[in-house]
Amino acid sequence: MAMLTLNGTVQNVYEQPESKDKETGEIRPASLRAQILCENTTQSGEKKLEMVTLKVHTEAFRSLVGQKVRVPVGAFVANGGIMFYALRNEAQPTAA
Repeated sequence: MAMLTLNGTVQNVYEQPESKDKETGEIRPASLRAQILCENTTQSGEKKLEMVTLKVHTEAFRSLVGQKVRVPVGAFVANGGIMFYALRNEAQPTAA
C-alpha cells in the first residue's frame, strides 16, 4: 500500500518516444506520460497550481483526462525539488 497519494486533475496523456542516452548510448524505450494538475496551499494560505508529469504504466489514464484522480506515488528530492513517480505495482488510478 502506498504511503503517498497524488491528487489532481488529469490534463493530458502522451507517449514519450524512444530516446538514446548521449553518454552511454543506452536506448530508453518509449513510455506513457500523464500530466496531472495539482493544487497546493502555500504557507500564506493561497492556492498554488503545479503540473506534475508522471511516467505511467497503464492506458487507464487516457479515459480519465479532465477528471480528478488519486494516484499512488513515491517521491524523491532532485535539484532542490520534490519529484514524484507512479508506483508500478500499485492499484490503478482512481477517480477522486
